[in-house]
Amino acid sequence: MSAAQHMNVAMMTSGGLAPCLSSSVAYLIEFWASALKEGKISGLNIRMYVDGYKGVLTGDSTVISPEIYDECACLHDLGGSPIGNSRVKFLAHYNIPLLLTTY
Repeated sequence: MSAAQHMNVAMMTSGGLAPCLSSSVAYLIEFWASALKEGKISGLNIRMYVDGYKGVLTGDSTVISPEIYDECACLHDLGGSPIGNSRVKFLAHYNIPLLLTTY
């Protein structure tokens, strides 16, 4: 990573509930926020896709506000996923190649 890089980070959780997902989300936010604070990157956008693959396929996402980067430590004490999970089938009506190039 160089300081000139602006990072766009996207996250989703999938595959069912697991105790570690919430903590994993927190760690990734903390990692990238730390890189920004230390000047290792020049900017940061963190996008969370809601409800796993379903959110990726439908574009349902939210961008995490920089004001709450330092408040995510509480997620280490929670189980499950703060952004939700789902198991979806890739249906014929989704244009998967188009989705992968536009998000």
